[in-house]
Amino acid sequence: MKLRNVLAGTVLAGAVMAGVAAAPAQAATTQAAGSVSFTKHWFDGYSGFSRGESRGERSYYKGYYYFSNGRYYFDVDVWDRDRDRENTYVDFVYHDDRGWHQGRRFVTGGHAKYRFSYSARGGFDGFKFRIGEGRPGHFDWSSYSNRSW
Repeated sequence: MKLRNVLAGTVLAGAVMAGVAAAPAQAATTQAAGSVSFTKHWFDGYSGFSRGESRGERSYYKGYYYFSNGRYYFDVDVWDRDRDRENTYVDFVYHDDRGWHQGRRFVTGGHAKYRFSYSARGGFDGFKFRIGEGRPGHFDWSSYSNRSW
């Protein structure tokens, strides 16, 4: 009789442990199903060549954007790879129902990461980036890289 009680207790304890082990997995599945997913859209751009520079010394940016909860979110990395003591500038320009607008200008002398967002209200429907090197009043700009949807 004691052996039967021990076996029944072991089975009961095993069932309880299996239920406890399954609870976090079930919670994770429920949480994953309720989470918001989004698609990253990648973009990049490079500066032009200056006299005496190699391809490896060009400044560049790369990043992505995604749409979530009525906003466009941007994540951009910028590198100034030449050693000319001038900064790299990246201009972000956006388009909405009223036309094109200067959004932001980012400046770095090395590497920097920028994160920002814009509301989709007002007809936000496109953007463009350009990269330049130099100093205020004297920039060597690339052409714009346009993105729209």
